[in-house]
Amino acid sequence: MRTLAAAVAACTLTACAVTVDEASLIPDMEEPGSDVTLLAPEGYTRSDALVPVGDLGVIHTVRLDRADSATTVLFAGGSGHFSAKASRRVARLAELTGADIITFDYPGRSGTTVPRTAEALTAMGPALVSELRSTGWIGTGPVYAYGYSFGGASASSMARTGGFSGLILESTSSDIVAMGRNMIPSVLRPALRLQVDEDLAAFDFFGFAVSAKAPILVLAAREDTQADLKTVNLFADRLKEAGATVSLVETPGDHGDALYAQETADAVRAFMKPAD
Repeated sequence: MRTLAAAVAACTLTACAVTVDEASLIPDMEEPGSDVTLLAPEGYTRSDALVPVGDLGVIHTVRLDRADSATTVLFAGGSGHFSAKASRRVARLAELTGADIITFDYPGRSGTTVPRTAEALTAMGPALVSELRSTGWIGTGPVYAYGYSFGGASASSMARTGGFSGLILESTSSDIVAMGRNMIPSVLRPALRLQVDEDLAAFDFFGFAVSAKAPILVLAAREDTQADLKTVNLFADRLKEAGATVSLVETPGDHGDALYAQETADAVRAFMKPAD
């Protein structure tokens, strides 16, 4: 949310309203250099494609294929995600799941031409899943969506297409205002009022997760100051109240650390274990 941080910096200690919009969630960022690339973990083969998604444009998508795997994990990164810079996270997901891994770049990044609007973001996930199924990048085996931070909304949007075996949400919440406030220095919080842009509100993270009708594993890091435990717990409780099957696992660490915790390894492996 770097654009949000810039808006906050422009405010003084007098009362100020800051609007969270699409540009706040997917800020303009410098592209990685040509020497930065997503490395395929050992035993995996990498493929890149500009996947067409109808009138929306194309999405730069990377598939890491393991020949002996029939399971697929779709990984949606946080607001600063570039597939080229995701080698460490992808390697960890491969280690935990042994599955094929597919990740992608957000609008305006690495060749993705989808507009950076709430309407396009809402349509983007289902359109990508449909195209990946038609090309065979998503096969007939189990499919999971994994979303980290802002990527939780994107992962949920993909999973609402149906047919997913599970949805894993790391350090995230549909309460954009709460997470945004956590990024603001405490001295400025009393003077600021965050509000969500009306168009962005249509990108309904919570509704997407519920409509996926898949089991949900929520991961929360105890020292996370952005997606703090209280906010993530409230999110998990709301999902349960809406009828979702939810498991919550707490791990040590700050924002971004949960994926690497032993608690997460145990939880993910149990979550993805085939039923007897």
